[in-house]
Amino acid sequence: MSYGYGGFTLRSGTDAQLATSFSREDWAKAANTAKQRNRVSKDPYIEAVRICAESKIGGADAECALLAAVDELSKTKDPVDIDTVDLYEYFVQDFLDSEIEYADTLGPLRAKWVKDNPKNDRAIECMRTCLEYGDVGSAQGIALALDKAFSKSATKEHRKYTFWSITLTLLLSTDPRSTDQKRNVFRMLAIRRLEKAADATEEAAKAADTASEPVGDATKVDPASRDLLSEEEICLFYRALFIHGTRDAYIQRLQSPYLGAVALLQKGHKLLFWEALDILETWGNWDLIFELCQQGLKLGADGTTPPFFVCDWKVWKMFIHAASKNANPESALAQVRSILKSFLALDAKTAAMYKKNLSLALLELTFALEGADEFDPGSNGLSARAIQVGLFLEQYFDKLSAFDDVRNYVEDLGFEEARCLVKEILPRMLDAESQKAKKVILKSLTCKIRYLLATCPQTVSRYPSMVKGQQQTESHQCRFCSSLTAFPCRSCLKQIIGDSADVYRQITADKDIRDSIPHLDKDPRIDLSLVIGTSLLKLAELQAGNLHALRSPLHDVDSSLFLQSTLILDTQLKRTPSDNSLRLLLVQLYLLLGNASYAQQLWAPLDVKRTIQDALSPLFFDRISTISPALFQGARPLLEPLVTYYNNTIGGDCPLKIWDAYSYGSYTSILDMVKYDDKLRRSCTLFMTLVEEYRAARLFGTKMNYEISDHPLTWRIKDDTTLLNKTDYGSFPNLESKHVPQIQEYTRLGPGLSNERAHISFLAEQYAELLAYKPPKEYKPAKAFEAAMRDREYVLERLERINNSITNFLHQPATPPLLTNPETTYYHVVSLLTSILLTSLSTTRADPKPESLPRISSAIRSTLASLRKLTLQPSPKTMPLSLFAMTDFHTVAYLRETALVVKHSAAFVLAFHERELARDRSGKSALHKDVVAEMKALETVATKTLGETKTHVQKLKEALNEGGWLDKMLDWTFGSQEEGGDEAYRDAVSDIIGGPSAAEEWVGDLLTSWRDNIKGWLNVRWE
Repeated sequence: MSYGYGGFTLRSGTDAQLATSFSREDWAKAANTAKQRNRVSKDPYIEAVRICAESKIGGADAECALLAAVDELSKTKDPVDIDTVDLYEYFVQDFLDSEIEYADTLGPLRAKWVKDNPKNDRAIECMRTCLEYGDVGSAQGIALALDKAFSKSATKEHRKYTFWSITLTLLLSTDPRSTDQKRNVFRMLAIRRLEKAADATEEAAKAADTASEPVGDATKVDPASRDLLSEEEICLFYRALFIHGTRDAYIQRLQSPYLGAVALLQKGHKLLFWEALDILETWGNWDLIFELCQQGLKLGADGTTPPFFVCDWKVWKMFIHAASKNANPESALAQVRSILKSFLALDAKTAAMYKKNLSLALLELTFALEGADEFDPGSNGLSARAIQVGLFLEQYFDKLSAFDDVRNYVEDLGFEEARCLVKEILPRMLDAESQKAKKVILKSLTCKIRYLLATCPQTVSRYPSMVKGQQQTESHQCRFCSSLTAFPCRSCLKQIIGDSADVYRQITADKDIRDSIPHLDKDPRIDLSLVIGTSLLKLAELQAGNLHALRSPLHDVDSSLFLQSTLILDTQLKRTPSDNSLRLLLVQLYLLLGNASYAQQLWAPLDVKRTIQDALSPLFFDRISTISPALFQGARPLLEPLVTYYNNTIGGDCPLKIWDAYSYGSYTSILDMVKYDDKLRRSCTLFMTLVEEYRAARLFGTKMNYEISDHPLTWRIKDDTTLLNKTDYGSFPNLESKHVPQIQEYTRLGPGLSNERAHISFLAEQYAELLAYKPPKEYKPAKAFEAAMRDREYVLERLERINNSITNFLHQPATPPLLTNPETTYYHVVSLLTSILLTSLSTTRADPKPESLPRISSAIRSTLASLRKLTLQPSPKTMPLSLFAMTDFHTVAYLRETALVVKHSAAFVLAFHERELARDRSGKSALHKDVVAEMKALETVATKTLGETKTHVQKLKEALNEGGWLDKMLDWTFGSQEEGGDEAYRDAVSDIIGGPSAAEEWVGDLLTSWRDNIKGWLNVRWE
């Protein structure tokens, strides 16, 4: 394909005058010149040039002629001219996927040309082009033609053609766009070709083995053969077996002495070994996992491979876990211990990374050998498990990963073991440590472990609800401090806060310690701040997202403790701005507080780019349009990075850079890229991005380029498509045990992304677009009655589809916990509105009054009234009302959305009624009078609610502009002198941040952010 500076360049040898006018895009002259030249030459290529040039100037008829020419060419049995195909391909770009399918026309033409010219240099270019357009079928046909043409070639490049064709056949066997019959054919073809190659490889290896040659030596294999020679080719075979073969066949091949996982390890290849372990784990085949790990590790122990070739932590962990599941676990674990001892004997020669892996393996083995039920409390808590945790920490307590390395083991300790660890082992380590810097690191780690244990259920016992006939207010008794408490123990959390604050003060007061911090793996003040901050959040009674779905997250929260937590974390971030985990946590906390612009300031330095955008973006962008529309009014569109990423990554028909994988013969990477591409196209984050973007456009009355249902990134999505939530919380600071919800569940505005919410919000946007649609002013159909009937049928069809889909999703048992209360209300109203519109638009004046109309209308009004009360008359438990109002704009947003959608729905019906009256003077086609009355009543209620909501926002603006907010915020944070407050908390936070006066700048930032937010809300459309 040839492209010049201004566009397409005609093939060499074309008439100079024609080529010049064409390159200059002088289409009229080019078309005329081509017409004249074709009279003489009768060259089909010149005729194609004329058709393409005329398509640029001749309007719809010329465009249809171009499409017809392509269709005719695709059906011809004559030899294909590749230059003509290039020409047509360039000029039909705007019609692909809408008017013409590449895989039905141009792709098969390229495949046909390659079959006739397989050794032409442009054959590879044709295959690449077909792949770029997502035409895997034609690409596979081209690869087969190339493989056949070069079947006797011994070059490495020509060997690729065989495995290109097999890989493409394998992709076709899983292509959902193919029929079941075709997929079965492709499956059998791929498996048979790979099995044939595998059998030939094993036979050659056996022959070489018999002749005392090196097993599987590739130099002894005929390079012209199509045996499995490279690691990628072998792994492609096993991937095909996993996808389409049987478990028995996979396992049998995996144990082959020539192509098995261990055989490949002996040759220095471990990709298959890793993949096999993962697959066997999903199958629960622990016996074979044990066998493979044992053989693989023995290869390193006896010197067959480099000692630590497979000595990764993952292998040791799976090896030990498999041994514990063995029919004879004692014997299996003894074998593990024997192999581990042989590696420990190499300790002096071991790299630091592998030393740590061995230490972790020893820790894992100790826990596997000694269960909690085998521990004797009479041993003073010094169980082998607790001792081994202590021994590991003695070596690695000053490393960044120390806490994450031991947390799972600490969680599994029995109470007496945990008490021994905290009360005896860690204090002994502290006494033995002489360096001040390491001492504070150990103290910081101890605080984290104590917090972790506070969230473990074994540290509390159930307390009877009735004691001596009296009702008890607390449900648990702490086994550490014996306090009657809720879970986790409030007394222990207070003690942890105090101890952490003491360590923080020690660091602040000691210059030597402060000077040593840059040389440490991590600033211990970060962990101390996190322990204090998360403890305060626990004491503030911030609930997990699925629990507070029925009300605002901060409704029952102790505002003082919540603000103190946020302040201390914010102060620490200013001191250590490079800590991204702390930054992410604060972003979530400020979104809860309604400080979206301040949260954006914290989010921006993360500079989330490329592939991590899909995983991390929901942490900031989810529900952002319901918190702060002001963010969408910046110079740069708020969601532009995400939209650009998706357009660049999945805007085409094939995964990015897939051709590089073909070129390098990385066949498993091709399969992985296709799988990743499929998941990205079904990403909840993608749908979140589109919904937020379209909702923001409606907020300010702007229009998008596409209707959301016609967006190019969503055309493959149906109601039965399962959308995937791939939000990554791995960067979040996580001090919680596995027994309680993790920190991100407490700090989100509501439940995270989900398949159900993504589909429901997508459908709701489609409904909003349907209501807002207006035909162009120049649209004046010649047959008005027929056009009106078609429009009515189209509207009813779309309404029925949206109603069926959204109602189905809303009534699924899993849906309610996935939505906030305002979201649930809004989507239920949309469901009711689609139902009432279906009824209204189907009922003419002559029809009987629809019985369901008053019932549905009443349900809409009552639902709107309940949301109005929740928004305009909140009753937070402990938070000051004025502060709570600043944090609850998510509810305000959905009150506005609900009122607007009711108003627009009523207006839509009434406008339809007026058009029918104007068109049909007899009034027969107009709507029923009761329908009109109900719609007018709904419109009145919605208009009133919108006015009240806007007034509510204006009052918040006025309140925020009043004086005294600085003092109020400081009182709400630290507690006023009159009201008192917990002095321990106040003193701890005050000392760490540098006194209450140091919080004034922070309060100013919050107030500025709230003012920006309210200004944005007053700029949105309220009608």
